Amino acid sequence: MENLLLVLIIAVAIFVGIASKKFYSKPYIVNFGIAILMALIVVQTFLMTPIGMLGYMAIVICSIAFVFQLVIGIKSLKIAE
Repeated sequence: MENLLLVLIIAVAIFVGIASKKFYSKPYIVNFGIAILMALIVVQTFLMTPIGMLGYMAIVICSIAFVFQLVIGIKSLKIAE
């Protein structure tokens, strides 16, 4: 499970990098990709044992970034329609 999660994180990070160049006119794709990446990082951090102070900070910061990217992606999607 952990190895699959790490592979997913790497795959989504590569997708976000490529999408940022390829889908420049569709920023909501990049925003949703970053949101998924943040969610996967939060899940990966929860699987770490024990979770230290740095882990809790990563969970909080990535959770906030997930919400922001989701909101920005929804706004970009509404503008594109």
